[in-house]
Amino acid sequence: MKIIRSDKLSVKVQQPEQREALDATLLVYRNLVRDLMTVMMTHWPALGRFDGNAVVKEIEQLIHPTSKRPEVRYPYFARRYYKFPSYLRRVAIMDAAGQVRSFNTRFERWRAGDRKKATVKPPQLVCATNTYPALYRGQCIRFNSDHSRAEIKVVHRGDWVWMAFGLAGDKRHIKQGRQLSPSLVNKRGRYMLSVPVERRVRLPSNADIDRVLSVDVGINTASTWAVIDASGTVHARGFLGRSDKDREARLIARIQKAARQHTRHGCRLPPGFCARDHRRLRGLFDNAAHQISRRIVNEALAHGAQAIAVEQLKGWRPTAGRRRSGLRQRFHRWFHRLLVERIETKAAEAGLRTLAVYPRGTSSQAFDGSGKVRRDKGNASLCTFPGGKRYNTDLNAAYNIAARGIVSIHRPAREGQAGAGRPKSASTPRSPVTLSSLWPTAMAAA
Repeated sequence: MKIIRSDKLSVKVQQPEQREALDATLLVYRNLVRDLMTVMMTHWPALGRFDGNAVVKEIEQLIHPTSKRPEVRYPYFARRYYKFPSYLRRVAIMDAAGQVRSFNTRFERWRAGDRKKATVKPPQLVCATNTYPALYRGQCIRFNSDHSRAEIKVVHRGDWVWMAFGLAGDKRHIKQGRQLSPSLVNKRGRYMLSVPVERRVRLPSNADIDRVLSVDVGINTASTWAVIDASGTVHARGFLGRSDKDREARLIARIQKAARQHTRHGCRLPPGFCARDHRRLRGLFDNAAHQISRRIVNEALAHGAQAIAVEQLKGWRPTAGRRRSGLRQRFHRWFHRLLVERIETKAAEAGLRTLAVYPRGTSSQAFDGSGKVRRDKGNASLCTFPGGKRYNTDLNAAYNIAARGIVSIHRPAREGQAGAGRPKSASTPRSPVTLSSLWPTAMAAA
């Protein structure tokens, strides 16, 4: 399969004129995109049928005069954006066309009645967007051999000139594939080059998969993993927790305290309430998902697994816990989908398959096939098997998830015996698939 990975290289701005040139370049590009969006909205009934590079030709006939076309409909662009680089102008046209096309699509859906609520306002077209320019290699940016320096075409003293900048950052992945056009990005006053690299990776086929690493995403424990082969042998297992729970607890306590003070007289919380603290929480979740997913992929590679099995929880909504209770709030902050998405992207880059299995019964069924387990009332992380064995609930679920992933690959006919309303690739047969389903005696009987 083909994947695209983006790495960021920091642009070393060592002189004031370098920052002024980068600021001016970003500003004039955004202004051009803004002005192009107004023209496109005016002519969208005629431009809407063009896709890809075809729209570039139509817009240039309206704004860009040439020797064969000295008169254009909008001469303002030639005066306002004098000597604007042609490749950068085409990038701006594609950028503006994408935003206008997105707005018109959303507006048509809204007008057709596709709304979450009857009182939802129609979408609005915002022309002044914080977009970033893509720089064509050789035309707008030139790298040296080791990507330690780059020459960028920028606006300096009213003219477009080449200016050299130093680059810093990890460059290992940049040389491992075909480099695409980088983007000039400004985040919190720091300039970076987002360099996408296209690579082709070979994912293992069903016949090549003999060992699977399964992941059970939990609430008490961030994730529990186990490496199991096709015969049902457990080769490794482990628990991964979060190191930022104290920071999360402090932020949540601060938000709750501010909410109680604001609503003590019956007032509602305004839009954007505690926006900074909520943004920090999202940052903690995103960082935790990146760190845990990286450790999971590393464990899979270290133990020779060819695939990673996860539960198919897309669209799942919790039903446990009273309203405004601690359990309901913990479910609300559960970032299971974010973690699974990070695992999928990192696994694909490492050449590992990702298997999504049907989740019902993975925690409630004993991995030895003895039947349903009974969870402890005081400690939900422990359970009791019908035979009296005490075991970790998340680890038991990890075993069953791996078994379902292996069965979905090597015995798809048995997987399809379930009801028609379940996903075909992740269904459970009449007898729930557990780790015992892989043991030699069970496989011989099947």
